Amino acid sequence: MSRISPQAIVEPGAQLAADVVVGPFSYIGPRVRLGTGCIIENNVTIVGDTVLGERNHVFPMAVIGIAGASGEDGSVRIGDANAFREHVTVYGGVGEPTRVGNDNLLMIDSSVGVSAIVADHCILANVTHVGPGAILQDYTHTSGFSTVDPGVTVGTYTFIAAYTGIDRDTPPFAMVQGCPFRVRGVNTHKLRKCGFGDDDIRILKDVFRELFNSTGRVDPDALKRLRETRPGNPHIRRLLESIEGAERGA
Repeated sequence: MSRISPQAIVEPGAQLAADVVVGPFSYIGPRVRLGTGCIIENNVTIVGDTVLGERNHVFPMAVIGIAGASGEDGSVRIGDANAFREHVTVYGGVGEPTRVGNDNLLMIDSSVGVSAIVADHCILANVTHVGPGAILQDYTHTSGFSTVDPGVTVGTYTFIAAYTGIDRDTPPFAMVQGCPFRVRGVNTHKLRKCGFGDDDIRILKDVFRELFNSTGRVDPDALKRLRETRPGNPHIRRLLESIEGAERGA
């Protein structure tokens, strides 16, 4: 049976799984659906066409599904096992839902803009702001006070240093820093934790040195050479395809 505080407001029409917990002074709108095992702490607001999967934990003062600048009531689709810490804001998407995948941690005062996507296993550190329509691929990890511009794609396994401004697409597997950012190297620590072998990491480091050399930006001549050699390593292929396909390139 749901444990709903008598001080909470759950509007008629909201759908809550049998074991959902809702703390005092929280507001759950009429089109909200909350899956099994969700814990909604005190003073949380969840509105709009918003669906949370299983085992999500929403901490005090977080707001999910709020309308963006257009004022239109938007939609949010959230997977399983996410944590939304204090003062997190997830804006409702208009046209396309705002999406948060599975097993993500959104830390204090971080925000996800209208129709943005946070994939799986991401960590958004304190005061990270993800702009409207931006995409954070799997295993993205930001540091505090970083900003991702609207429409930008952050490649998988990317580590973003503190106070970094992501003003264009980032390559996968990278550590990036600065405003505007520069590629500083391979995110070795995360790759090892995720099971990448030493040979793959060594090859990635070699290619990163050739591609980004001392400037931290893509060297077009190096990119052309690597494209012509058609590397067999699937991670290198993914890296090159990401750079070549970037709408706002690294």
